[in-house]
Amino acid sequence: MAISVQNLIKERKYPFVFSLFVLLLFVTFILLSTSSQSPINFTTDLAQSRPQSQSQSSPPPVLSNPSTQTTPPEEDRDRFSSKTDDVNLSWRLCDGVVAVDYIPCLDNFKAIKSLKSRRHMEHRERHCPDRSLQCLLPLPPGYKVPVPWPKSRDMIWFNNVPHPKLVEYKKDQNWVRKSGDYLVFPGGGTQFKDGVTHYIEFIGKTLPKIKWGKHARVILDVGCGVASFGGYLLDKDVITMSFAPKDEHEAQIQFALERGIPATLSVIGTKRLPFPDNAYDMIHCARCRVHWDADGGKPLLELNRILRPGGLFVWSATPVYRDDKRDQNVWNCSYVPLDSCLALLPAVVSWPAPWPQRLNSKPPSLSTKRDAEEIFYEDTKHWSALVSDVYLESRLGIDWSRVRNVMDMNAGYGGFAAAIIDRPLWVMNVIPVSGPDTLSVIFDRGLIGVYHDWCESLNTYPRTYDLLHSSFLFRNITQRCDMTAVAVEMDRILRPGGFVLVQDTVKMINSLGQILRSLHWSITIHQEQFLVGKKGFWRPDGKMRI
Repeated sequence: MAISVQNLIKERKYPFVFSLFVLLLFVTFILLSTSSQSPINFTTDLAQSRPQSQSQSSPPPVLSNPSTQTTPPEEDRDRFSSKTDDVNLSWRLCDGVVAVDYIPCLDNFKAIKSLKSRRHMEHRERHCPDRSLQCLLPLPPGYKVPVPWPKSRDMIWFNNVPHPKLVEYKKDQNWVRKSGDYLVFPGGGTQFKDGVTHYIEFIGKTLPKIKWGKHARVILDVGCGVASFGGYLLDKDVITMSFAPKDEHEAQIQFALERGIPATLSVIGTKRLPFPDNAYDMIHCARCRVHWDADGGKPLLELNRILRPGGLFVWSATPVYRDDKRDQNVWNCSYVPLDSCLALLPAVVSWPAPWPQRLNSKPPSLSTKRDAEEIFYEDTKHWSALVSDVYLESRLGIDWSRVRNVMDMNAGYGGFAAAIIDRPLWVMNVIPVSGPDTLSVIFDRGLIGVYHDWCESLNTYPRTYDLLHSSFLFRNITQRCDMTAVAVEMDRILRPGGFVLVQDTVKMINSLGQILRSLHWSITIHQEQFLVGKKGFWRPDGKMRI
């Protein structure tokens, strides 16, 4: 027999059924009130909220320096985004003892002082500060537009790199000497008693399989001095990545880059070098003062990792080491079988095609996915067309005759560098750590490059590049760090009179353009996707201590 609602309420015999009934009435009321809202308003609200949801970045990947805060705090994201809309950014000049040549991740003296050990060159490794650089670096007094290539290989302006200590310290080894307003590089060195050209010819005769510029194209020079070895190998179509730690010999890498020779700051310490496995055709060390047998041979194992199978390690040193008892004991142990600490080799090992064919041949390390080869060749065609049809056109306003040191900030397969290979310049190809790893492909093509996180400062001196190039880099950067901080880093490493060439979305182009204009750069935009900026000599008046 049915029970009426009134009886249920009156008698309260079924409290559970009563509660359920009230809940159903409430839900029905909510649904009816929601359906009465305009669907147009709902759609509009959703569309307006979508950009905000897209701006929320996913958790960033593991960074090269975990101690560095590279993702803006939640409360700072609006501040970062609003900066890009503010044309009137206020800039100050960095002030401090090392301000002119400041490298944030290598000159973090507070972090260096707190190190528990320096035994393994920890003080020469990267120690990035928590905050990115907030000021602009001053120019050296009397700074001039650099001497053009190829004259710069042999002489540079002293005022651009005013470091006289190396001249005095190495005066007997013919590294560098001062002549009037110039620093002159005679081509000598600790190991180059008869000159670097004679030394290169000696290696070629001793090891005929090297075949400079054909078989051996990409070389790493460890402890390079002022990089004369790499500079003169350019005559043989060999590109050399010269590296040394900062201040081991005063400003040697800065001298190299001012000369227009490929070089970077790095050290064989406790961290891996920023290169992929099996990258270099040859590794060279001329009295580079690296203890290869330290820590059970870890430095040597690191070279083994980055040396291509079949590649050569050339180590030259004065005979003083030959009779040293310690070194004799080390080499007497050289026949002990190596253990599992060695890096694994590829299942299929093949040497790249001879240069220059290897530049556009299928790279051995290319992905085995079905369409990888087609994508690679299409990428090569794309960059060849873009460079010839757009980049080299006079309407962009880039004076390519003044361009020597070039950096591709997100190089991909190295297509941009390949497309300008015939010009008298060199390209440092950078693979961002947050993107696809294609650096092995770049080395396979006979080009050079490094891994880097653009939320941190680069391992190079200020004012070392003539042109910075990027293609759709900033849309990814802004999800992890501040675009203004990246622009400050670009200002740090670009020479006055140098150019930036950026291809990106309209939004990114407009945002970056406003920041660069606040730095007093001249900016032009082409086809709403190409930004060309030229850095001037302007520096702000106010100062900020670093």
